[in-house]
Amino acid sequence: MPNLFHNKRNKRGRGASVKAVKKSSPIKHQMLILKKGVFGVLLCMILVLVGLNSRTLVNDINQQRIEFVAIEGSLTNVTENDIKTAVFDFINRSMVAVDLLAIKNALEENAWINTVSLRRKWPDTLIIDVAEEVAIARWGEHQLLNQEGVLFSPLSITAQFNLAELSGPNGTEKRVMQQYQVFNQLLFSKNLRIASLNLNTRGAWSMQLSNETKVAVGSIQAVSRLRRFAAVYESLFANQIESIEGFDLRYEDGIAVKHKTSINDALLSMQG
Repeated sequence: MPNLFHNKRNKRGRGASVKAVKKSSPIKHQMLILKKGVFGVLLCMILVLVGLNSRTLVNDINQQRIEFVAIEGSLTNVTENDIKTAVFDFINRSMVAVDLLAIKNALEENAWINTVSLRRKWPDTLIIDVAEEVAIARWGEHQLLNQEGVLFSPLSITAQFNLAELSGPNGTEKRVMQQYQVFNQLLFSKNLRIASLNLNTRGAWSMQLSNETKVAVGSIQAVSRLRRFAAVYESLFANQIESIEGFDLRYEDGIAVKHKTSINDALLSMQG
């Protein structure tokens, strides 16, 4: 009977070889478990330390006080003491908790301050950038106008009495400021300065120059009439301005001149 079982090894390259699995010793197995346990403990300790350090860092940031206030911007009518007084009640707080909007509002209560911007500079400095109002003219006896014709009311405007005084019906501040700038530009090159400018309820313009000469401009074509006056001022009036009390530009084709001695009053025609 043929032998169905063959005990010889397969030739090289034929079939798959089988490796015997060695059993690990109990000691090595225990060491592996111990290493994993130690690693787990170390990892937990590291996580705890990181958490504690993060919490400490957050607490340190929250408790960091403002030690310095740096003021930026060119100050003319606002003093450093004005700023310190306004922010004093706010800065005794942490850099995080300080209310920047409240500080901004407190500073902008000063009429001379136009805008304020604030920023933190870590670790302990608050930077305040101040932009002052620039007074272009007076409005009445107690208020000032900036370039946009916006009113502001400092406690005192004594130092601004050299500025032109503008006036008009309530709500016309921007219109009067715009016209003042146009009129001033026309007269400036003639060495004439506006001391006061008024817009009445009928919409008519009148002014007084710094040499106390009065000019009635009227409500119709005001800019064109003043431009016509400026064009002939040097040739017709400059040499005798000290004897002239005022000009009336409301004529369509001429300028009325009122002299301090009324006998010399005249109406100069601009025709031809």
